[in-house]
Amino acid sequence: MSRASVAVRTTCVASGLLLALTASPAHAQFGKLKKMGADAIKDAAKEKITSDKKPETAAASAAPAAAKKSVAAPVLTTDKVALIVASLAPQLKDAIRRDAASRAMAEWAPKKKANDECMSTLGQNADPMALMANAQKNEAKITALQKQSEGANARLNKATAAGDLRAQTFLQDTVTVLMLRGALLSTSGKCTAEFTPTAILDYQITERERYAKGGSGDSAEGFDPGPSVRGGMTAYEYGLLRERIALWALMQENPALRGTGKEGVFTADETAALTAHAADIKKMSSLFKSDALIWKTWNDVKSW
Repeated sequence: MSRASVAVRTTCVASGLLLALTASPAHAQFGKLKKMGADAIKDAAKEKITSDKKPETAAASAAPAAAKKSVAAPVLTTDKVALIVASLAPQLKDAIRRDAASRAMAEWAPKKKANDECMSTLGQNADPMALMANAQKNEAKITALQKQSEGANARLNKATAAGDLRAQTFLQDTVTVLMLRGALLSTSGKCTAEFTPTAILDYQITERERYAKGGSGDSAEGFDPGPSVRGGMTAYEYGLLRERIALWALMQENPALRGTGKEGVFTADETAALTAHAADIKKMSSLFKSDALIWKTWNDVKSW
């Protein structure tokens, strides 16, 4: 194939690729993580205590209100704290991965959005003559990237056939970035194509594995435990007490939060029960703060 032919082919591919790959920005796949990333840089405890005071519709609050009227206010005892802490322990690894992804997303998403917009503009306003000139100028680099992309794509096909979800996820990101970098060499724009942060891809793999096992997309597997995990507690009691444990954990780091709301007021016996498990609870503090343990969205108690 002649040099001119290569340039023409590369020009066509570059123009189409920039439009195709920016039509659905990659960061849009991580809407949930993007929201969590924003939450990670806020004072989650203060937001929890104040936002839950907002009035709700009768329909939204009927179930929790009925539950509160039918039973006495749940109390944190040593046994209940021990049970809740033990039930959360198996979820820490997943929550840590979720937290890392949310923090990475908070930093990466704005940059990714700006870059997607940059590439979209390039694709919509492409100058064929300029594309061809740049393709000829950077022919060697473009050819090298194409070879890398072909190799990565071959490995991607093998990973897909073998059901290797981790390799498949990382290789798909690699192929996309290499193709974009090759396309950008045909332009004079200042856009860049960066690999998705590992923490985000790691969590994406965790979510895909959960879906493959039939898990829920609303919360991590096990975050909404069944009766066998809750012991003798109802879902309402378990959820409310778990949220109060989260509040207590964050109050240890920020004493100014103490007494801000009735949920954050603990009796002497409750304080003793919590203190007995302070070491294990402290390990969860950062995960409660970022909501990686999903303590602020408990269905039965979110309308306190």
